[in-house]
Amino acid sequence: MARTLMLLALLVIILLIFNPFGCGSSGGGGSSPAPVVSAPEAASEPLPVVAIASVRELGPIETSGTILMRDCGYSAQVGGKSVWLFGDTLLDFANEDNTRMLCNSWSSTYDVDAGDGLAGFEERVDDVGAPVPFFPLTEQEQAFNAAHAGTACAEEPCHARWSIWPGTMVVDDLRQLVFAFYHKVYSEVGEFNFRHVGHSIAVWRDLSETAERPVFSYYDEYPTLFFAEDRDGFGSAAVLVGEDLYVYGCEMLAGDIVKPCRLARVLLADILDREAWAFYAGDGDWSADIGDAAVVFYGNNMMSVFYNEYIGQYMTIYSQPMDTRVVLRTAPSPAGPWSEPLDVFIAEPAVSSKGWIYDALAHPQYAEGGGQTIYITYTRQTGPAASEMRQIAVVLEKLN
Repeated sequence: MARTLMLLALLVIILLIFNPFGCGSSGGGGSSPAPVVSAPEAASEPLPVVAIASVRELGPIETSGTILMRDCGYSAQVGGKSVWLFGDTLLDFANEDNTRMLCNSWSSTYDVDAGDGLAGFEERVDDVGAPVPFFPLTEQEQAFNAAHAGTACAEEPCHARWSIWPGTMVVDDLRQLVFAFYHKVYSEVGEFNFRHVGHSIAVWRDLSETAERPVFSYYDEYPTLFFAEDRDGFGSAAVLVGEDLYVYGCEMLAGDIVKPCRLARVLLADILDREAWAFYAGDGDWSADIGDAAVVFYGNNMMSVFYNEYIGQYMTIYSQPMDTRVVLRTAPSPAGPWSEPLDVFIAEPAVSSKGWIYDALAHPQYAEGGGQTIYITYTRQTGPAASEMRQIAVVLEKLN
C-alpha cells in the first residue's frame, strides 16, 4: 500500500511539474568553414537542393540508470568530448538537495562514432551520486522554489517554480569558452501553465564545474537576463561563420500556432555585449533595433542550424510543431532564402495524449562524408515516468 501511494504521489508530481516542452530553445550550432554570404531576398522559395536517400534507426541512446526521464539533447564538441545539454530531468532517487526533478542536466561522452549508436555517457554527480544541473539557480530562484514547494507550501501558489531550460551551445575555441543559451521559465500547476520570462547566455569555462550565469543588469527585475519576453528570445539555434555568430530566435507569440524565426548577428568576441548585436531586417539590411527583426522562415524554438559541406549550403533541422514529422530546410546564407521544409522522417510518437515530437536536433560533429550522412535525435515519452532519446542516421543525396 505504501509503495502504491508513493507511486501515485510521484505521478501527480510529474503531471504538475513535467511538461512536454521542458527545454527552451534549440541546439546543434558550431563553426562553419563557409565564407560569409550575402542574403538577398527571394520572391519565392528556392528549389530543393537535396533529397533523402535513406533513413536508418539506431535505437535509443544509452542513458544512465540514475535518470528516468529527460528531453532535448543539444550537443557540441568541447575539446575531445561531446557534451549534451538536457531539459527537465527526473531522477531515479533523490539528490543531495532531496529532490528528484532537475530543471536541466548534462552528460558527456568520448564516443566519436555515431554509426553504431552512441554510448559511454557520463555525468558529474553530487555527494549521493545523483547527476547535477548544468545551469545553476541563483540564490533568489532557489529560495522562491523552496518557499513554493509541496502541497502545503510556505507561500502560494504551491508548486510554482523557476526553471532554467537549455538552448544551443557555441564553442569559442580561441578563448577556450563555451557560451550556452538558456530560457528562464516560470511555471505553476497545470498543463502548459508556464511562460518564458526571458533568455540569456551562460559562460562555461571548465568542464569540471557548472556554467556561470553572468549578471547583465539590462532588466531590473531579472538581472541575469540578456533578452526579455518571448518575442525577444534568441538562442533557438546558432551557427558560427568565421568570427560572426548568427543566432536564431523562434518563439511562438500569443495566439500563434507557428514559430517565426528571426535572426541576429554578433562578433563572437562581443557576444556578451548587447550593444554589439544586430538584427536582420530583410532585404539584406541589418538593424541595431531588435524591433526591426524580420521573419526569415517558420521553424521551431528547438532546432539546429549548421553548414553542410556536402551540399554547400546551410541546413536547419527541426520537428514540425505539433506533429511527428522531422523536416529540413536549406539556404545559401544564414539569412536565406530558405527552402520549403522537406520531410526527413516520421518520428515514433510519444505515448502521451499529445503524441507529437518537439525536440528533433541534429549533431553535426558526428556527420560523415562532409555531411552526406547526418545524425538526428529526438525524445519520446515511453511511460508516465519514462522517456527515451532515439537516434536516426540520415543519408542525403545532392540534386542537380
